[in-house]
Amino acid sequence: MIPEKGSIRGVARATGHSKDTICRWLKIAGTHSKEVTTYFLRNLNLKRVEVDEIWSYIKKAKKCN
Repeated sequence: MIPEKGSIRGVARATGHSKDTICRWLKIAGTHSKEVTTYFLRNLNLKRVEVDEIWSYIKKAKKCN
């Protein structure tokens, strides 16, 4: 919901959770994606463009489900 131009307050209303909970989840998700990106770049020796392609694929695959 948030990436599709939804507001935090709107997501909170739609899900029945508090704004603080939504913000906490976003922070956790952001931290996780940063850790995954760092892993791809350092441990798998991928280039930034390859990592961007992986995230694009994940985003596209999620829309199909």
